[in-house]
Amino acid sequence: MDDLFEYSDSLNAPFQAFSGDWKFVKPHWHYFTEMVYLVSGVLYAEVDGKQFTMNPGDMIIFHPKQIHAFLDYPVKEDYSEKPLFYVIKFDDMILSNTTPGSPKLPKLLDNANNASEATNLLTARDLRFNPVKMYFEYCMWETKNKQFGYDIKVASMISLIVTEIIRIWLRHGFQFSTKTTFDQFSTKDFSVLEYIDKHSSENISIEELASKCGMCYSNFAKQFKTQFGKTCKEYIEFIRICKADTLLLYTDKTLDYISQETGFTDASHFIRTYKKIRGITPKQRRNSHL
Repeated sequence: MDDLFEYSDSLNAPFQAFSGDWKFVKPHWHYFTEMVYLVSGVLYAEVDGKQFTMNPGDMIIFHPKQIHAFLDYPVKEDYSEKPLFYVIKFDDMILSNTTPGSPKLPKLLDNANNASEATNLLTARDLRFNPVKMYFEYCMWETKNKQFGYDIKVASMISLIVTEIIRIWLRHGFQFSTKTTFDQFSTKDFSVLEYIDKHSSENISIEELASKCGMCYSNFAKQFKTQFGKTCKEYIEFIRICKADTLLLYTDKTLDYISQETGFTDASHFIRTYKKIRGITPKQRRNSHL
């Protein structure tokens, strides 16, 4: 079973900008921030289990470590046009510095990750007074042609897009936070999320994970829930369900096979967990794609 983690080389390639026309992207996550602007057609996006329908002029942002995908659902006749979208991926550290005393853009994006007012989807109505589409196109042109200073211009354009996003979130009630967060779950040599992703089909010991992070079980459990909004056990189950979705939607494998492949004890355990997380049965999920 493939890992969900997508490697990104933030040192040698701190940003990417390109266009796409495909409808299906398997569930995955990475350490970059990713923004997608839909030019035409319709896309069905899923972010950490929440589903969004994107229409032309909408934009969606995926924060680092969020599991996201595009689902190839049948589209209505009104949306028969092939999708076209623009994509920008970037390391938050390229964002331009603000004036002294002002909140820094990377910190604001980090704060927004768990704020309900900072929605992943920004609609065409939200963006109607903002030249976001033009910013995306500038970034793609600069990235393709690589003229002198292109990296400075791309970083500036991305900062402009992020600034527009934060202004919209502020209008929706998002508030700045002075709270500083530290990633206690990844080091140069070990990442809890990457480990869970790679070993999700196995019996993972949470006590062992805590030990690898140099933490006692109770502190690890508390800090994990605070940082990711799920218990470690719930996160492991969620990873397994995300991997199961790919097999459900794009293969004809049986539930018995899928349950064994993704780390569940049997099909009954898989069905119970799937319904708990998705709110529907695996069969209903598969039929929704037909």
